Amino acid sequence: MIKFFRRIRQQLLKENRVGKYFLYAIGEIVLVVIGILIALSINNWNENRKLKNKKQELIINLIDDFEENFNLLKSEIDYSEGLQIKMDAFFENGYSDNLKIPLDSLKTLSDAFFRPTTFFPLMTSYDEAKESGNLTLLNNKELSQEFTSFQRNLSIYMGLKEEGRNSFFNGSIWDLKKSIGTLDYIRGVNRIYSKKQLDQEEYMKLINTTIIIATLENQSTLNLNTLNALKRMKINSELILRHLKDFKK
Repeated sequence: MIKFFRRIRQQLLKENRVGKYFLYAIGEIVLVVIGILIALSINNWNENRKLKNKKQELIINLIDDFEENFNLLKSEIDYSEGLQIKMDAFFENGYSDNLKIPLDSLKTLSDAFFRPTTFFPLMTSYDEAKESGNLTLLNNKELSQEFTSFQRNLSIYMGLKEEGRNSFFNGSIWDLKKSIGTLDYIRGVNRIYSKKQLDQEEYMKLINTTIIIATLENQSTLNLNTLNALKRMKINSELILRHLKDFKK
């Protein structure tokens, strides 16, 4: 093709047709420019197609992760609410003038104070996209705010979990165990190293000590704060999924 155009230019010069030569040269330049523009357009289209595919893949992966998170959160919220119901029932029955339920039932309720939640979010797609900069492909202010809010509430939740863990090994529960010997006395569990089971009078006297009241109230407050953090993350997850599914349409 190049040789063909070159022969035409040489023929025009030989025939001393300068005017037509320049017109031809201009036309050739225009064709070259058009060719370059077409090539750039195709390249841009191809790059945009790649970015669109990458964006859709990211959206699908994020939807999968946050649907899993949403389901995990629903389960943990139900679990935490169940714990709170048992704690409230323990306070209502254990500190009333007359015990209205069997002592064994009261001891079973007390176990809720020592059962933490175990929510571990699935954040692989989000973390990878954030690290690679691919989150910018979404370019949505509301979605970005929900991601930030989810991370903030997750940080609060993890802080509460750490507080609960420290309570068992360094804080109020640890002090309680050192004071009475074992939590089994409160929970009614009979193990080899436990002493005899406490009767009703002994048990009621035990749970009315200052250290136990303070510890149980602290655990109840910790669970309520944890429950609230879980609920906020559930709302965040729901809104994140709504935005992502709008993108997918």
